[in-house]
Amino acid sequence: MLKFYQADVFAGQPFGGNPVAVFPDAQGLTDFQLQQIAREMNLSETVFVLPKPLFLGSVDAPEDLFDIAKALGLSIHQIVDTKKPVMVASTGLPVVIVPVRTLTAVRSIVPDAAAIVEVCERVGTNGILVFTTMTVEDHSTVHTRMFAPAIGILEDPATGSASGAMGAYLVHNGLVEVGPLTEIVVEQGYEIGRPARILVQIESDDDAIQEVKVGGQCVMVVRGTLTF
Repeated sequence: MLKFYQADVFAGQPFGGNPVAVFPDAQGLTDFQLQQIAREMNLSETVFVLPKPLFLGSVDAPEDLFDIAKALGLSIHQIVDTKKPVMVASTGLPVVIVPVRTLTAVRSIVPDAAAIVEVCERVGTNGILVFTTMTVEDHSTVHTRMFAPAIGILEDPATGSASGAMGAYLVHNGLVEVGPLTEIVVEQGYEIGRPARILVQIESDDDAIQEVKVGGQCVMVVRGTLTF
């Protein structure tokens, strides 16, 4: 038997937001079983919680940086002038994390889907997450936009997996005040009229990241077990 929950995420009350089934312990299940369970739940999203290693790697080839900027409709200076690294980061789903100098520049991005797919294939990711430390809301740490046309999402309003990678990037590069527990607030979705607030917690020990947690507002509507 597998314990599961169904929650309405990004909602403040039941029957709102996006319904998602969550299986908190999916270790040992085969890919076929995961697919069968997701089909049985019959929701747009089913989440299986599995341990994944953290990965952080630099993207510093000049041609890659130039093509990333071009795919986003930005000048290369709007990226490199931030003095922050472009990196591939993953807490389960690898993304290219791209710092951008200003909020105005981030909000002006017009993504070229074909160019994004091409550069992502080259660096081994499914999407590009752009960010700036200039934010709309005072309580936010970063303002982000996520583009993943390779998996059918030109722009995502709220990306938990990429936000976890974003948090790890900030801690790894010392761009936030780091302690045993570092909390980060990611704002996303503003440019497409679906603003979201994503909470990230990074647990660190001896200057190494130990655990990344991602959360947001949701309402629990179902608790149960699946027998098969």
